[in-house]
Amino acid sequence: MRLFTIFLLCGSALHAQSGFLKNTDIVWAAEIEQDLIVDVASLEAAQDTGNVMLKLLRNAPNESALSSPYLAGLVWEAAKNKHLPIFKDPLCRKPILLQEAYPYFDTVVVVYPQMPEGRVEFKETPVRPFQVIKAWRLRQILVYHRKKSQWSTTIEAIAPLMAVKNERDGSISLRPIFWFRPDNKRQKLHSKNIVWAKRINEPPLLLDGLKMVKVSDGFQRPMEHQVEVLRHDFKVPFCTPEGQQVMRSEQRLQTVSWADTIVTFDVMSEEGRVAVVHNDIDPSLFRKLQLRQSWYWDIRRHRLSVCLDGVVVIMEILDRQGRIRYSSPQFYRRASDK
Repeated sequence: MRLFTIFLLCGSALHAQSGFLKNTDIVWAAEIEQDLIVDVASLEAAQDTGNVMLKLLRNAPNESALSSPYLAGLVWEAAKNKHLPIFKDPLCRKPILLQEAYPYFDTVVVVYPQMPEGRVEFKETPVRPFQVIKAWRLRQILVYHRKKSQWSTTIEAIAPLMAVKNERDGSISLRPIFWFRPDNKRQKLHSKNIVWAKRINEPPLLLDGLKMVKVSDGFQRPMEHQVEVLRHDFKVPFCTPEGQQVMRSEQRLQTVSWADTIVTFDVMSEEGRVAVVHNDIDPSLFRKLQLRQSWYWDIRRHRLSVCLDGVVVIMEILDRQGRIRYSSPQFYRRASDK
């Protein structure tokens, strides 16, 4: 089969396409943008999100009043002290200072008797980053590798989001305060420089309608290839949806096929016959993915690292009329370490 690749170039994806997308093993890639809740104020809320704290280390560099056990405080302090380069645009091409992105200085006019004209002074307004930052906007490239039937991600940019009220109708929307580039390399959790780490479960992602940046012939629907690997190549490990146990061969086959029992009755012989018919599941029903990533904050480098742990594949369950009844996680495919 003749293999060709379609590139859909757009300004927002130029940074990513200049590098790793040239890899011929990458046969499908899409640009995605999602808003995530990373910091939560209570254990109950944390359980609702499914996110898991992996490490929290309080040491001298991050014990200030404004720096909290939240990512918001760590990023804010790094940006405020100019340790973390921040930008005005999602392409991270226009540098900006934190006081420009979020003015937290008040202008105070002080009048002295000997100086009637007064003197302008700047007074810092206390900011609690956890209260300002409501969520995080993550721009990344999701790719599928043909050889190992694996997924990977490259994070393009991240923005902390603040709530903005629309004066016309009173509605609330989220707006980026600034953008910055994280690393994509997995960090050593035991390192003393890693003071904060969390496993993040992103919202389920519908594969249809994504902004494509690379598609190879025959891989317009990469889940069809992955389902075939799940069905036939038992050397490639797939895990249960929780990601903890490797699926046995019978579990894998049950995931991609089901058995119907058909009972027939012969009027002449008055005998009933039972037949078991095996049906293959339509791969197009595997339409959603849930990305599981680990986020790390390096206090020495003042950098955030985001690394994909794996992907949960979700199937849509239909009724007899072909309408979607519900979605069900089917299996988990671990990502390769970077």
